[in-house]
Amino acid sequence: MAMSLIQACRSLALSTWLISYCFVHLLCMDFTVAEKEEWYTAFVNITYHDPASGTNRTEKSECGRYGEHSLKQDASGLAVMPSPQDKLACDPAAKFPVPAHAGRWVALIPIGNCTCRDKIRHAALHNASAVLIYNVGFGNDTITMSHPGIEDIVAIMIPEPKGKEIASLIEKNLNVTIYITIGTRNLQKFVSRTSVVFVSISFIVLMIISLAWLVFYYIQRFRYANARDRNQRRLGDAAKKAISKLQVRTIKKGDKETEPDFDNCAVCIEGYKPNDVVRILPCR
Repeated sequence: MAMSLIQACRSLALSTWLISYCFVHLLCMDFTVAEKEEWYTAFVNITYHDPASGTNRTEKSECGRYGEHSLKQDASGLAVMPSPQDKLACDPAAKFPVPAHAGRWVALIPIGNCTCRDKIRHAALHNASAVLIYNVGFGNDTITMSHPGIEDIVAIMIPEPKGKEIASLIEKNLNVTIYITIGTRNLQKFVSRTSVVFVSISFIVLMIISLAWLVFYYIQRFRYANARDRNQRRLGDAAKKAISKLQVRTIKKGDKETEPDFDNCAVCIEGYKPNDVVRILPCR
């Protein structure tokens, strides 16, 4: 009965652990798949006339990163920075000194003081064909900018060195034409904080279940061992008591047990000798 109970508890605990593990694994897979980020890189091509060499120079690199709500398409135009009065383009009245002959133009704005969404909106209000925001203080790092509600313009982020390079050319009164083309599509999966917390809690619950099962198992095993020992002691005491009630006699010389043709002792398989102490077993 005790062994059947232990086996049943063991099977129940093992089944519970396996079901919980599969359940947690499936939920974690769902969380991981749900938490993903799709983003696109951008090729940035700059063309300008180098007065030192008298030639047109072109540089192209896949250094940009499209904003989350940006149009995923090509764009081009003359690079224009905000006026010195508001270099960060945080004021809705910020001015962009666009040359009359420019036609399509691209705003080049450094990050800081306000959100990227505000900068993009202010440039879009001045009919920019695209917006380049360069990261300041973060080196070559770029992020996927979030600018909900402003989804009808191309907006990308470029690294600080590239942004400062273009800004330096503009400050030298050089006409810099920028061509933006779509680069590589990236799909990044990651585990969210929600799934991490869920997995942690599930792991703790599983550990508690396992520990509770182990404690219960060893308690039952200890009880079973004690019951078995008590039963063995009881049987041993009963056997000793029964043996103590058997008739005891000493074999003497001349008794029939000492005769050569008498049966041997049934226990030691030897013949009886005088002065042997024997117990007489009842035949029933």
